[in-house]
Amino acid sequence: MNGRAIVSFLVGLIVVGILVGVGVGIYQAGVAQGVVDAGRLPAGAVVPVAGYGYGYGLGFHGFGFLGLLFPILFLFLIFGLVRAAFGRGRGWGGPGWGGPGWGGRGSWGKGYGPGSGGPDAWREERERQISDLHKRLHDEEAKTGTSSGGGAGPGTSSSAF
Repeated sequence: MNGRAIVSFLVGLIVVGILVGVGVGIYQAGVAQGVVDAGRLPAGAVVPVAGYGYGYGLGFHGFGFLGLLFPILFLFLIFGLVRAAFGRGRGWGGPGWGGPGWGGRGSWGKGYGPGSGGPDAWREERERQISDLHKRLHDEEAKTGTSSGGGAGPGTSSSAF
């Protein structure tokens, strides 16, 4: 395990601990309110019970088919937060499944796998492109006969007095 994974795990434990603490506090507040409400009725009195609401089911009656959409979006939110907490980020897939982002390292480019150069292949490719550009610039200078260095510059004398 590297340091980032350990820190992510510890932060996750802290968040879970905070959520458990908030949940226990809310539960205890509800129990305390129930005790207060129970003290308002005289002993032996009939306790009023709330009747059933209109409709049936699990509370999806107000939104029609959209009532099922919100729980599904909530599940996507939960899974997205868990994914972000464990370092997968916002990209589409990971290094083994096409790389980060649209058109990432997949079977088309220099990804992971045989002959790919590994995760730092982009550095080698950058250095190769820079050296190619440098060579082409010097070839153009040789064709035109101009030189970018070694000529008469400040502090040098090109004329004989």
